Amino acid sequence: MKLRNILIAAAVVVVVAAAGVGAWFLTKGARQGSALAARVNGDAIYWSQVDVEVARAAAQFGLDPAGEEFKKQRGEISKAVIDQLVAQRLVVQEGRKRNIAASDKEVEEQLATIKQRFPGEAEFTSALARNGLTLAGLREMIRINATQRRVAEAVAVASVSDDEVRKQYETNPALHDKPAQIKVSHILLRIGEKGTESVANAKVKIVQAKLADGAKFEDLAKQYSEDPGSAERGGDLGYVTKGTLVKEFETVAWALKPGQTSGPVRTQYGLHIIRVHETKAAEKGSFEKVKEEIRAQLLGSKREKAFDAWLTEQRKVAKVERFERK
Repeated sequence: MKLRNILIAAAVVVVVAAAGVGAWFLTKGARQGSALAARVNGDAIYWSQVDVEVARAAAQFGLDPAGEEFKKQRGEISKAVIDQLVAQRLVVQEGRKRNIAASDKEVEEQLATIKQRFPGEAEFTSALARNGLTLAGLREMIRINATQRRVAEAVAVASVSDDEVRKQYETNPALHDKPAQIKVSHILLRIGEKGTESVANAKVKIVQAKLADGAKFEDLAKQYSEDPGSAERGGDLGYVTKGTLVKEFETVAWALKPGQTSGPVRTQYGLHIIRVHETKAAEKGSFEKVKEEIRAQLLGSKREKAFDAWLTEQRKVAKVERFERK
């Protein structure tokens, strides 16, 4: 079990529907009415919780829960989910033992930060629903994640020397060169079945007219874009390098100057309106520039290994009971 698989960022889960075990909160009534899947030092894990995460995994990988392929894999997926929930409980129990569990105040502060990333309450509530979460469930997820981060800091202690940093850099200096980048956004109008291209073209004209009238690109992306991964972020795709986008999109995007917006660009996904916000020139990765980045990477790797070792030991001494579905 990797540290990064356990420490799930709640904000990322809400905004971009990143998969991962964590959204396991159930009401007391639901817990009472659900058969046990496992017990970890007396803490119960219910099959209802497992089913929620199995469904989330199916959605992530585009599997049909009613399909034969998914049915064949369901047992294996369920086992993996239970393994992660067991690991999660062990970490949370350690947090309680060390008295470093997140407080109600901390949970509410993080919740407020997440809410600020949305234009309004309606968009926030909609994002929760799309990801199969309730407000209570999100609070519980935040509490667990914050507690897990503290436990990791406490049990996975590591350090990196200057010599280790220098040696890592000298292994392959060119690896740390930074290629040119552009910060790009887009509005996607999908073309589905035959005959829908005219609809997409009509929407493109509407968006272009509103841009010409002074409407904000970000607002129009949230309203019109059919790319679920970027629409809520105002169409933002972040900084990208050459070779990371589909050819037709990339050719146009890299030809734009900061502040420029393209006409409709046809790709396999549909019609895109592209805007470039900023460009970053290629940069030579000198040791002085990248040494702290290398140090952080090495430290993260060491801490992950230390955490894995700690968790392995916890599994050995924990009382973990597993139950067949009734």
